[in-house]
Amino acid sequence: MDTFTGIAHIAIVVRDMSASVDWYRRTLGFEPVGGLRPGPLEAGHPRQIMRHADSGLVLAVHEPLQRSGDMFDPSRTGLDHLSLAVSDRTALDDWARRLDVLGVPRSPVQDAGYAEFVSVADPDGIAWELWASTPGH
Repeated sequence: MDTFTGIAHIAIVVRDMSASVDWYRRTLGFEPVGGLRPGPLEAGHPRQIMRHADSGLVLAVHEPLQRSGDMFDPSRTGLDHLSLAVSDRTALDDWARRLDVLGVPRSPVQDAGYAEFVSVADPDGIAWELWASTPGH
């Protein structure tokens, strides 16, 4: 059976490329890879590829030439949120402190019973979690 070997990249659509690239660099530690790319003509989505050095996760930040301008809404059909795994509760607490120092609004640490997490939203309201699985789950 065919299987997946990992995530190739995550692509998001934003309203302001510069503000979003800065937020992902400053807040989550993604760094731009190369310059702004025009993308396929039919897509009309200039993009900035970003990479997180420690995890290798690639993020493609797209700003469509013809965009709606609305904010992300997790109640619409489609994406609810993205979740990034951290090693344990200590790492989660370190992230919470980092977000506080940066002045990035976040949820309190929440306990789902099988994991603990902190939620943040990017400048377009795209929801992200920093997720520490509870040992044994």
